[in-house]
Amino acid sequence: MSKFPQILSHASGAPLALDPGRLLLALKAPRDRADVEKFLHGFDMFLEDEAERANIPGERVNHTKTRYWAQARRPLNDERLQAITQAGAAVGLEWIGPVYRMAGQEGRRGLMTPLPDVGVIKLRDGRGQDPAGAPLPNGLASAEGKEPILNEVPEKSRYLNGYRYFRIANPQDVNAYELRERVRQSPNAGLVDFQFETMPLLTPTSIAPNDTLFAQQWDMTRIEAGGPGTTGWDITTGVSTVVVCVLDEGCDLTHPDLRFSAPGINLGTMLPDGAPTGNHGTACAGIVAATYDNGTGVTGVAGNARILPVAFDAWTDVEVAAGINFATANGASVISMSFGWNAWSAAIIDPAIQNAFNNDVVMCVATHNYNGPITYPATNPLVIAVGASDEIDNRKTPLSPDGENWGSNFGPQISVVSPGVHIPTTDIQGTGGYNTGAGTAGDYDLVFNGTSSATPHVAGLAALIRSAYPALTNVQVRAHIERTAQKVGAVAYADTLGRPNGSWNQEMGYGRINVFRALDEADVMIKDAPSDTGDEPFTGGNFWDFSDVVVRIMDDNVFQPSDPLQSKNVERGQANYIYVRVTNNGAREARNVTVGARITPFVGTQFVYPQDWTLTDAMHVAPTGITTSFGTVAPGTSVIAKFRIEAPQTETLYGWQAGNGWHGCLVAVVNADNDYAFATAPLTGDPISALRNNLAQRNLSVIDVLAGAPAAFHFIAGNRFNLESRMTLQIDRSRLPAGMPVTLSLDEPGSAFPAVDFLNQAGAGDQPDDGGCDGLVFLEETRVKTRFGCCAGILTLGKGSKFECNKAHKPGNVTVQGGDVVVRNGQRYVDITSPLVRVTMDKAPGIVYPLALRTTIPASAEGGQQFMLGVAQLNSQGMAVGGAGMVYVVR
Repeated sequence: MSKFPQILSHASGAPLALDPGRLLLALKAPRDRADVEKFLHGFDMFLEDEAERANIPGERVNHTKTRYWAQARRPLNDERLQAITQAGAAVGLEWIGPVYRMAGQEGRRGLMTPLPDVGVIKLRDGRGQDPAGAPLPNGLASAEGKEPILNEVPEKSRYLNGYRYFRIANPQDVNAYELRERVRQSPNAGLVDFQFETMPLLTPTSIAPNDTLFAQQWDMTRIEAGGPGTTGWDITTGVSTVVVCVLDEGCDLTHPDLRFSAPGINLGTMLPDGAPTGNHGTACAGIVAATYDNGTGVTGVAGNARILPVAFDAWTDVEVAAGINFATANGASVISMSFGWNAWSAAIIDPAIQNAFNNDVVMCVATHNYNGPITYPATNPLVIAVGASDEIDNRKTPLSPDGENWGSNFGPQISVVSPGVHIPTTDIQGTGGYNTGAGTAGDYDLVFNGTSSATPHVAGLAALIRSAYPALTNVQVRAHIERTAQKVGAVAYADTLGRPNGSWNQEMGYGRINVFRALDEADVMIKDAPSDTGDEPFTGGNFWDFSDVVVRIMDDNVFQPSDPLQSKNVERGQANYIYVRVTNNGAREARNVTVGARITPFVGTQFVYPQDWTLTDAMHVAPTGITTSFGTVAPGTSVIAKFRIEAPQTETLYGWQAGNGWHGCLVAVVNADNDYAFATAPLTGDPISALRNNLAQRNLSVIDVLAGAPAAFHFIAGNRFNLESRMTLQIDRSRLPAGMPVTLSLDEPGSAFPAVDFLNQAGAGDQPDDGGCDGLVFLEETRVKTRFGCCAGILTLGKGSKFECNKAHKPGNVTVQGGDVVVRNGQRYVDITSPLVRVTMDKAPGIVYPLALRTTIPASAEGGQQFMLGVAQLNSQGMAVGGAGMVYVVR
């Protein structure tokens, strides 16, 4: 075995260690398995999956028609290897490959052969882009003068994203391991990269072992593709122009329940037609698109779509990349990949995934069945990583009630799950497939299992979405699938950073797919700003200044949210009007759309759901609804909801007593029967308006001022439902002239907001009075002579009566980034001189604080000139949870 390196480096950087007891035998032409077994027995060796060896359920050795994996009963040495080579003519032996184990991989999953007769090479100067380009450079001969004989296979180079595929005709003289080492020692050889083609010992499909028969398609009912009531198939069963590539072991091309778009390809020969090299592909194809309503067999998720069959030969990384690129180039809009293996070269496969993604292809990949971490390429973020659910809607584990001893892999890359046990599907006809029953009984396998069966469910759903809504991009298709998944299972779902399509967990991803919801989904929204596209969370800037919520002094249908003068003026003593624009951002007509609104008698920098959107009390005033519901809203269209602020309400909501004009804030919410994302969203977290596009707030005030006059922007920081003990205010004066003074007043009395009782707040951390210095307790009955108004008399106080002092809450432990706290006349201020200044302070949980930004309008200001000042509140993680803006208009 000395002709093979003891240690090789994998493309990932992990070491590969030579296994001295295993070989891969490559034959010049196909031979009967019995001939190969007999040959090996003469050298005290046997095939890796011979009956005498205990096999692990669900594992399948990756033999091909010309390649066989063999194991020796004792370690091999050079003498035995030479004897095998010399006697190999009896079976047509072409070459012998060593077997390596990848570090950190247990069992046979970690075993592979970097093929000794292949170099996957990228040339300098872009020549690797042209399969017919310059030949490999000279100068790679060994010291003994042995020169590699290289022959390019252009049919494979064509599908390798700039790599070129070369076969070494004389691997017995110069194998791929020696050639790579020579390249590394020849820096001027003109090569950018040299990769091996790597073949796994086990077929990396994600099938699990079969058990008892299950004769009904419970899976299609569970995911609401079909069954009782209204289901996904009432919307579409797919169209023939949508093509799903089943990248697998090819398909039974004559199966009466499968229809194909065009001849596929066999990746060993790079020739048509996608005929089966194993059973797995036919089973996966039936779940995707077994023909709908043809009176026979089963129905796939997208039963009127078409299949493009692509057949693996040796399951190498080169074949994976070539298969993805072939599917992309030949009309597939969805690729189903029920396999995974961590030892493939990402350098070869990732460019193919990127190419498919760039060409708008949806890729669905199995997470695998080892009850452990997700395998590659499902770990690539551009694909939908699909796990398996069991018959009670939990992640499939060895403890699931089906009795199958396997578990669906899970982890941070998982997207969704779908049924993965006892799945009826198509099989190679007769006795040739998984089901060896005689006649047509063998045309179907009723218990296909594993994430292999889960993945084509999702690929079929993607095909249905592309059938119903062909204008959607691959990113939008994925969002539909993820947003509408059902939150089933025992593990709680939560908002998770980097997961924009709803609540998620590592076991089930966004949940178990639901075909009806994915096809029926509407996405009603209120824009947080003109640039808001509906993506959650909104990251396009302030979500409180220019949202699609407008206030008008008359019902004139003027809707210009980006113009403060047209969107935030209120007149005292008359009715005023609120307009809320609702947009259906989904692909389906929104049904039963309802809009709600609340007004607060103050301007605040944080709002909390559901209280601030649903309560009706002194702090949450409900305007009168005029037009608040719509039977339907067509996709891509908008409607305007209307509310009226009654004249008496303007008195409650104004800060007239302090002469500050209107300081109310608006919050609005929209819902629809088929906005499934909002219906299942966790409606907590910061910032709630940006997290959920159904929620909006408008926090921009417009005040008329005189040139040279002082001006105060009063606001309330904190929220009574916010229990954090620290907060930060970010003051934005970047749109004011440099010399215009601005100070933040920290010790305001709160008189600007007379409806808010700042003195009698009960915070979450407040304790009842204990009779100490904060209050007065009468131990016995007491009579006090006093005067109330014009009347003098005796006040009798019973035993235990208390006199408690109002507790004034003020922010404490204030620090400033970009400035200092100063004290003037016993009051604390922060001078705001930089464009952005951060002020951090301690606060009591559940307490709100009256603050003010004070300035003086320049004496030189002209009529109509505007001055805008903003403040944002940040939580303890530095995230903006809300804010407010003030526009001073010189009159």
